[in-house]
Amino acid sequence: MSGFINLHSEIGKLNTVMLHKPGIEVEMLIPDYLEHMLFEDTPYVPEAQREHDVFAGILRDCGVNVIYLEDLFVKAVESEDIRKKFIEDYLVIANVQAESLKDVLREYLLPLSAKELFYEICKGIRRKDINIKGDKKPLPVMVEEVYPFYTDPVPSLYFTRDISICIGNGMIASSMSMPFRKREALMMRYIHKYHPSFAGAPLWYDYNLGYSVEGGDILVLSDKVLAVGYGQRTSLGAIENFALNLLKNGGYERILVFNLPKDRLHMHLDVLCTMVDYDKFLTAPQVRNGAFDVYELYLDSHGNLRADNHKDSLDNVFKRALSLPAVEFIQTGGGDLQASSREHWNMGSNSLAVAPGEIITYGRNEITNELLTKAGIKVHNIPGGELSRGRGGPRCMSMPINRNRI
Repeated sequence: MSGFINLHSEIGKLNTVMLHKPGIEVEMLIPDYLEHMLFEDTPYVPEAQREHDVFAGILRDCGVNVIYLEDLFVKAVESEDIRKKFIEDYLVIANVQAESLKDVLREYLLPLSAKELFYEICKGIRRKDINIKGDKKPLPVMVEEVYPFYTDPVPSLYFTRDISICIGNGMIASSMSMPFRKREALMMRYIHKYHPSFAGAPLWYDYNLGYSVEGGDILVLSDKVLAVGYGQRTSLGAIENFALNLLKNGGYERILVFNLPKDRLHMHLDVLCTMVDYDKFLTAPQVRNGAFDVYELYLDSHGNLRADNHKDSLDNVFKRALSLPAVEFIQTGGGDLQASSREHWNMGSNSLAVAPGEIITYGRNEITNELLTKAGIKVHNIPGGELSRGRGGPRCMSMPINRNRI
């Protein structure tokens, strides 16, 4: 569909967004395996779903067309031939440990409808789902295992920003840094390739190119400038690749690269900084205080990628990049050590703009939200007692597809 993807800013009026409502995959979290599953707690799913419905409801009230990842995926793989291709790719990327086990899982998945397949991918295939001993093709060797899954669930799927991001008229299919999340990106790659609304959209970076990149590390500051976090989840190799592509073919002139600490607290740029108005940014204190080097990528006269580090203040970097006389930084928790640390942990910086100067945040970050209101930002609060247990906020939980130009 021509014009379906149209994303040239962080703050232009939001028209279409992709969400995923947490479901069976979050029910599959097991306390003994939380580190492996990249969670720190077990959200109460019925309440998380109610909170997510509030989020989607506010988006609709703001005139946003909310579409769900499940519906896009089901449409993309409605053909039996495409489902077969997906299943083969899934059995590889899910790291199934034996060809004989692949045969059993393949036999389990092939009869499923597109909707049933989505459910099984979300849930993960458990040992108790398949009675190996009674199967016509039993495994030649069986080893008793405590871990209950043959293929893992995808409990982080409601953070749709991580697994893809739209830029201009195209998108990046994320290459997840953690093996546990690679199946999520595979679903987005099939949506891009086979869903009719995405037909012909440029793919600025493909998930199988070998270097990790996640959507939470990319801020679309304007139709000429991106900001990218080089940290725990996004690699220099991926940045080089999509930077060249966007600078040569996407109309971009500058890409700002933030050299972030390589740890979970700073896992994505958008947990540290989000744009809330033409000249206003919501930031964790360490961003405003200049804790990170910022490099500018551009093409030289021969079309080669170049990087400058001007050792400049963040104010000047953003002013120059956005051609503004001044910028304002609103710090989570007001910069107070205790409040900032707590509200940063609860994703106080991770806001989603629905229009210039109008954002969605978690209501629990009261100090930050009051500062935003005082700065003239219209704030829509959503409950996040359960959703925030996954360590992501409204921006993490949304993948904008279409915004008005500003």
